[in-house]
Amino acid sequence: MVKVNRDSTAFILVDAQNFVLHEKGTAARWEAWKFAREKGIIESTAKAMERFRAERIPIIYVNMELRPQISKELNANLPNIDFWKPIKELDFTKISREEGAFQGRVIDEFAPHYEDLIVAKHHTMDGFHNTDLDRILRSLNRDTLLFGGAITNLCVEGTVRGAFDRGYDSVVLSDCVASVSDGAQDFALDFIFPKFGRVCTSEELEIV
Repeated sequence: MVKVNRDSTAFILVDAQNFVLHEKGTAARWEAWKFAREKGIIESTAKAMERFRAERIPIIYVNMELRPQISKELNANLPNIDFWKPIKELDFTKISREEGAFQGRVIDEFAPHYEDLIVAKHHTMDGFHNTDLDRILRSLNRDTLLFGGAITNLCVEGTVRGAFDRGYDSVVLSDCVASVSDGAQDFALDFIFPKFGRVCTSEELEIV
């Protein structure tokens, strides 16, 4: 069991958006959406979020946002690497406003409530980089962070590293993060995250 204090804890949900966790997402070829559903990660995360709300633990969504107005210029300056390819290939002149909104929206199963907080990040894996996430957490007096979301070994890992660099106590919920394969998931959970914090399932989490 991992014990956390409800009064000093927040839940950070990274990139839980349609573009990566929906079969019609622009990054669906990575198949994180498929991994999440086959492993029951969607269900366990939704259940954990209900528990956190009941315990009055703040839920903070860290969402990737694009700027379609200058997408052509931004995309031209992105490196031609695998992570950015789905975005570089997007032609926003051919994407309706409704489709763009769908891609950026949090998946229905994790739909934000009024009291939840949303942090926007742009062209970065780390949810702390050039965002107000750190300021929000410090204003709420939260020094312990629970992590869920996608992709485990990319944006979740990047944000956990950012939390470590800023002195937060991090707990990665292993049944609330989705990668693209068992190998990628296990390496992050077994080797990377224990270096930066603690790892447990949402069921193993004790809130006091």
